[in-house]
Amino acid sequence: MKISGIRIILGLVLVLTSAFALWAWFRPYEWSPDPAALCKVQGVNLTIDHSFFWVEPHLKVNSGATHDLAKPVFLMTSQGRKLEPADTTFASSDGNDSREIWLKFWLDSNDIAGPLELHINGGKLLLKTQSEIPTKSNFHTSNRW
Repeated sequence: MKISGIRIILGLVLVLTSAFALWAWFRPYEWSPDPAALCKVQGVNLTIDHSFFWVEPHLKVNSGATHDLAKPVFLMTSQGRKLEPADTTFASSDGNDSREIWLKFWLDSNDIAGPLELHINGGKLLLKTQSEIPTKSNFHTSNRW
């Protein structure tokens, strides 16, 4: 094989890996989030603590929208349990309306063994779609875990 053939192959490999990296970087957490939720999930940090799990979703409030503090926020498990956040942190760049929200939920192994749905502002966001129990702590950038 000539050097020009190797250059073409390496160029194609570089283009394909760059395209995959861009797709992985810019893909949304959830392809069609509920507009009534007024936010989008940026990612979910999962920390395993013995047989329990900390699930920490990071949300970004849609531009032009405001998070309604009067409406309840809870996590619905596949068994129908409603879990309230153990902690909530708000962030704003201008000091006025919160633009980012971090929630923290404490779950046991029965709660995490199925899909998880976050109810916020009267809408629903899917945090987890799979039924498996996670075996390691991880930051998830997609709801397919």
